[in-house]
Amino acid sequence: MTDTDALRTAADGALAVGQWRLAEVQLANWGTFDGVIHRVPIARQGHLLTGPSGSGKSSLLDAIAAVLTPDKWLRFNQAAQGAGARTEQRGLVSYVRGAFSRTEDATDGRVVSTYLRPGSTWSGILLRYEDGGGGTASLARLFFLKKSGSALADLQDLCLIERGPVDLRDLEDFARGGIEARKAQARWPDALITTNRSHGRFYARLQSIFGIAQENALQLLHKTQSAKNLDSLDQLFRDFMLDRPATFDIAETAREQFGELRDAHDRVVDLRRQRDHLLQLRDASTALDAAQLDVGRSQVLIDANVPYQKGEALRLVREELGDLDERIAQLEIDAERARAVAARAEDTYLAARDAAMERGGAEAEHLQQRLDDARRAARDAGERWETLARQLATVGIEHAPETAEEFTELRAAIDRELGEATSATGATHPQHERLTVAKRELRRIDGEIDALRTSGTTVPRGLLEARRQIAAGVGVPASALPFAAELLEVRPEFDAWAGAIERVLRPLALTMLVRPEHLPAVRRWVDANEIAVRLVFEEAGGSAGPPRPAASSTSLVNRVRVAQGPFGTWLSARLSEQFDYACVETPDGMDEHVRAVTINGQIKSSRTRYEKDDRVRIRDRAAWVLGDRAAKLEALIALRATADAEVTAAQRDVDRAEERRAFEERRRGALATLREASWHSVDRSGAAMAVAALEQRLAELTKADGALRDAIVVCQAAERDRDEASAIDRAAQVALDASRAARAAAAEDEAGLMAEFDAGLVEQVGEQTRAELARRFRAVKRTLTRRELAEIGQRVGGVLIAERDAAIGRATHAGNDVTRLAAQFIDRWPEASAERIAAIDDRGGFIDMLDRILANGLPEQETRFRTLLRDRSRDLIGDLRGEILGATRAIQDRIDSVNAALRRSAFDEGRYLRLQVRQVHSATVKRFLAELKDIADDSWTDEDDASAERRFALLAELMRRFGSSDHIDRRWYAECLDTRLHATFRAHEVDEHDRVHATYDSGAAMSGGQQQKLVVFCLAAALRYQLADPDAPFSRYGTIVLDEAFDKADSGYTKMALNVFVEFGFQMILATPQKLLRTIEPYVGAATSVENPTRRRSVLSQVDWRGRR
Repeated sequence: MTDTDALRTAADGALAVGQWRLAEVQLANWGTFDGVIHRVPIARQGHLLTGPSGSGKSSLLDAIAAVLTPDKWLRFNQAAQGAGARTEQRGLVSYVRGAFSRTEDATDGRVVSTYLRPGSTWSGILLRYEDGGGGTASLARLFFLKKSGSALADLQDLCLIERGPVDLRDLEDFARGGIEARKAQARWPDALITTNRSHGRFYARLQSIFGIAQENALQLLHKTQSAKNLDSLDQLFRDFMLDRPATFDIAETAREQFGELRDAHDRVVDLRRQRDHLLQLRDASTALDAAQLDVGRSQVLIDANVPYQKGEALRLVREELGDLDERIAQLEIDAERARAVAARAEDTYLAARDAAMERGGAEAEHLQQRLDDARRAARDAGERWETLARQLATVGIEHAPETAEEFTELRAAIDRELGEATSATGATHPQHERLTVAKRELRRIDGEIDALRTSGTTVPRGLLEARRQIAAGVGVPASALPFAAELLEVRPEFDAWAGAIERVLRPLALTMLVRPEHLPAVRRWVDANEIAVRLVFEEAGGSAGPPRPAASSTSLVNRVRVAQGPFGTWLSARLSEQFDYACVETPDGMDEHVRAVTINGQIKSSRTRYEKDDRVRIRDRAAWVLGDRAAKLEALIALRATADAEVTAAQRDVDRAEERRAFEERRRGALATLREASWHSVDRSGAAMAVAALEQRLAELTKADGALRDAIVVCQAAERDRDEASAIDRAAQVALDASRAARAAAAEDEAGLMAEFDAGLVEQVGEQTRAELARRFRAVKRTLTRRELAEIGQRVGGVLIAERDAAIGRATHAGNDVTRLAAQFIDRWPEASAERIAAIDDRGGFIDMLDRILANGLPEQETRFRTLLRDRSRDLIGDLRGEILGATRAIQDRIDSVNAALRRSAFDEGRYLRLQVRQVHSATVKRFLAELKDIADDSWTDEDDASAERRFALLAELMRRFGSSDHIDRRWYAECLDTRLHATFRAHEVDEHDRVHATYDSGAAMSGGQQQKLVVFCLAAALRYQLADPDAPFSRYGTIVLDEAFDKADSGYTKMALNVFVEFGFQMILATPQKLLRTIEPYVGAATSVENPTRRRSVLSQVDWRGRR
């Protein structure tokens, strides 16, 4: 561009209708501009501020910046600061006070500022803008500082923006004695007024009026004021040209909308946890149902055992009667046959005897009869001796007398013993007392076991019976009057402390809890009736405050679980108030607590009182009223075995004593009877000798007569046959009589059983039950008899009772699991279980809840979650990824229009500046983009639950890092989302054929003038990028401020730099210390001279520019 072209363009710029340009600056009490209101008309074509160094040119430009630049970016007198300067010499307070020099304090030697206005003071700045078409906008900022004020926090301020002319003189009254915003607002009702450095709305209105899209354009304008050096093109364009990328807003939107997705996921996770928890409860309920079914089956078999035995006994007796009838019929035949045989044998014997007598056997017959009598007498004596021996054996005398002398000695011994007093008195009183106590304890334990099995509670049977009577008397269910023990449970992880906790809580555990509405009726009934136990009841369940925090982390309160329900809150509060005992491992640990308990059961209930009661062993679960019901049942069963053994031992001692007494009585009775016996009646040897003598005589008689001998032999043989036949006949009759007697007895048994059945005393047994019992009886013995039935029935019954007890244990354990899981569910999900209670009877409600979750709730929520996950992933994350990938291209598109404008302004002789943008992604950004791709990828459309969870976890981690305040995460956030960091800039010096002759990424290795020219070109490009639409001839806002921008450049470089600003359509406000004036003159419409001859107060004067021309 030639100078003539530049002048023509400058003139055209003066007519840029619609572009807001600065028209006037008014300021009062700002720096060294003191006392009066100073007015500086600004030429629309451009304006020059000139004057000596230190005259106040930068102060005037800083005044403009104080209005246009938000305080967070405001830096004063930057043109005078070196590249390495860090300390700011000027600020709002120093400008308001009017600092003009720095001197040494005489007191402490510090260097301090000297002020023109040390007392209370006000300052004001007004900028008037015109758009060349009649539009005016006034921007003002007022300050007030009290005399005592010295810090920024003490400074009051006001910003005003009015679409019309305003004079600073009119504003003075609203700041001179302090900022009066309300009065100012009343004076200019259409103006926007903000105060006390909260000016966000002011700058938003400013941007709206001037068409400035992004707030960082204000920072760029401020940067332009002091730009001399260029450390890096990237830093310049990234920090001051490029807008805050939309990626931040997209990420924030994604994070905000992720809340809905996270809520949906949390709901799914929550429902899955509910499902998993309720599945455990359902399993426990199924186990409970199965165990209860087993209990019922076992009980049915137990109840049917005796009726089954009765039925089997009836069946077997009828079979036995049938067998006996057949046997009797056969025995009658056998008896008749034996009777006939015996008669024939008798006849044969009589004939043989007659034949022997005919042959002279009368004497032999007589001897034979005597021999027969002798033999019978010997047989009888032998039988009596055997009887005597058995009787003696029963009384402890093993040797029966064989001779008369021994018999005499025996009788003498009997006389002596009977003459003495007996020593066997039977069981003693202590033995009977021991047996009675043992039986009483066994009955008590059996009662406790029965109560535990039937009621499912660990409360002693007597208290349960008392509660049953009270509940019946007042007309409420027993469950409405719980004992505290039924609502308390030691947590499983503290089972080792259960005994100690039992000792502390036992008084409360055995207290019956009564709701206020039931208390009067319960109280009256208890007073009017006798109760066989000690009963403590307490009003509970009313309004109760929240539980107090436990005094110690080892508090007993934290080691028990309270069942949810109408008494839960009250009981928790009661525990925290009265039973906040610290659980300490050693007695010495009690010193640290007012109330404490050791694991061995020593209790400290106050600062001075200690107690230990070992009357019941601390680990005797059978005596506990807290804890696992199944464990107590097992302990009671074990205790019952011990008690049963004690009953057996005591009974054995009593029986032995009674047996000794009975034996002694039997012995004395037997001895008295034996004393009356005679030796002759039991003399076996004498009887045998008599038989031998007669046999000798009979042999001598028959020896001489052969025929007689033969007849006698035949007679003897016939006699033996007769005797044998008679014996058979008697045996057959005995067998017949026995069978008949057995049949009569069986018939009597049948009649008795039939009478029981007919009277309805024997319950009917179902076919299935009968078959199962038959299987069990046969398992013990395949073939049964009536006499074995009772014994086998007892064995089967024992097995059934054991099976029932085991099933009860399983049912108790499963029931505990149900109530525990229900209580945990209510505790974790109170809203979902508002109508549920932690009770076995309410488990159906929880299972119904599970069915609803499985059928509808969880599938619906999972579908909604997956839909949201897919939509959010595809839309938000896809948009974010697209924005990141397209950011550099979008920057380049806008840079292309900037390059077109740069093409019209020579950067050097025959050279032009062309900006290039390249995309650079670090490894971190590449990983981030890969994660975004994985999340937004369409291939995830039909993912399963596991894939969706992985996808959500990846997205959730990104959202977490988006919102994290951790330093590492914030760095990652900026690196990944700030697309300005993804663009790197190069400035290529090209000729008219676009051949590159030089490339710049900073001002390194360049002269000062070259750097300033490059800075100006880049700033012009950045301003064009920020302020103008790509296709617009000029921006809506056109004023730029340059403070000593060309102090190192010659006139040639300066003209090239100024040409680019003119080409881009900007109004330049230039400040220079009386140099390059002729070079600058064609580019401005007027000039103002700033001087400070006294070094205290600046003076303004307008330069006759036309005269200079």
